[in-house]
Amino acid sequence: MRNKNFEKSLERARINLYNILAILIVIIPEYFAELIYSIEVSQHKDILPKEGDAWENDTELKLSKMNIYDLRLTAKRLSIHGYSNENRNSLIRRINRKSKKIIKLKSSKI
Repeated sequence: MRNKNFEKSLERARINLYNILAILIVIIPEYFAELIYSIEVSQHKDILPKEGDAWENDTELKLSKMNIYDLRLTAKRLSIHGYSNENRNSLIRRINRKSKKIIKLKSSKI
């Protein structure tokens, strides 16, 4: 009887020791990592830099900012056929290629 009680108390002590180790090894470092990350994130602003001259002149930058709906509208306006089947990257490439051709044509006419 006494041996059973001793084994139960030993088992409880072992479980408590495992709980303390789990707290020390896992939970506390995880808490510190989350705290440090939140401090670092709070120091950086989520605001993108303002658009400069490069955004105005470079069509690829303009296109990268557009969503797929705007890209499809642009493709429609440029008379690009099959734009509805294209994914974002290929649509950007096609619009960029077409707009460069239009710019070349306009500059050669002048």
